[in-house]
Amino acid sequence: MLEPILSQFNLPGSLNKAGRFGSGLINETWLCEFNDRGTIRKFILQHINNNVFVRPDLVMENVEVVTEHLQARLRREGVSDPAAVTPALVRARDHRLFHVDGAGEYWRMFHFIEEGLVLDTVRDNAHAYEVGRGLGRFHVLVSDLAPNRLNDTLPGFHHTPTYLAELDKAVRQDAQGRLAEAKIEVAFVRERRELAPLLTDLMASGRVPVRVVHNDPKVNNVMVHAATGKALCMLDLDTVKPGIVHFDFGDCVRSAANPAGEDAPDLDRVAFDRSLYAALSRGYLDEAGSFLTPAEAELLPASAKVITFELGIRFLADHLRGDTYFRVSRPGHNLHRSRVQFRLLERMEVAGL
Repeated sequence: MLEPILSQFNLPGSLNKAGRFGSGLINETWLCEFNDRGTIRKFILQHINNNVFVRPDLVMENVEVVTEHLQARLRREGVSDPAAVTPALVRARDHRLFHVDGAGEYWRMFHFIEEGLVLDTVRDNAHAYEVGRGLGRFHVLVSDLAPNRLNDTLPGFHHTPTYLAELDKAVRQDAQGRLAEAKIEVAFVRERRELAPLLTDLMASGRVPVRVVHNDPKVNNVMVHAATGKALCMLDLDTVKPGIVHFDFGDCVRSAANPAGEDAPDLDRVAFDRSLYAALSRGYLDEAGSFLTPAEAELLPASAKVITFELGIRFLADHLRGDTYFRVSRPGHNLHRSRVQFRLLERMEVAGL
């Protein structure tokens, strides 16, 4: 099935095997292994979800700009093979950095980062430090990339008041008849509505600068070196666009400081680990502290609560709508995900964040 797609890219040798890869919720991903005259070379093939990214052409323009900028920065720093340590696209035979099939679906390929390791949850404080450092390092590398060079491929992404309005609509419509089982979660949101505008108001007021940000820096999007555990790079660049660093820092904390993970089967295991939070913050500031303004640094802690609240709202709204955005593996999956986020937010509140 994949061979016609793979044949459209400039790849060495012949295909050995290809299999599903990763735990992403949006795009479909395969790890493809080629035999190049006895040398095994690996690549990542992805099918872009055009239900989420309605303009995949603009997504690919952004990915091209960002990946080429990252590689150029790394070369200037003396890295001889940036594709070994940061996402790098493979050209198609028509010289573009993607392929559009007969059905209008978008496909792309990345060089596989051989020495990289991706983990869904944080192992310990040392790993948390590297997750924070990896995000900070990314922000440093794109700090000289003008935000206006990027398309806004997901209008309203991380605009928490918009997500709150969408939840309100989903509650009113109750299109799938699921509201009865989610009344506790809906009440939880109602009691914390004042969280929604905190970050968007910062951005609108100009109190903090607009920068190029990742917008989805969860733990498994920060690749580390398999042998040393040191941060290598940020993955999944589809959501990179103009924003504020608080979107990224808050989401990174939300993902990393809960050792049970965002799909924790047991809500009682959900926790906000202050030591992990401290390690992540230290790693982030060791890199990004060189360019953050005092106002940006001061307002970082509050962002974790806002982004945790936001993701819980998104999971809950998607559950009520019928699971149209996030892929699910079982009935009630998105409702459970929302419960995990809301439990984490409670833990943050108790910890005084």
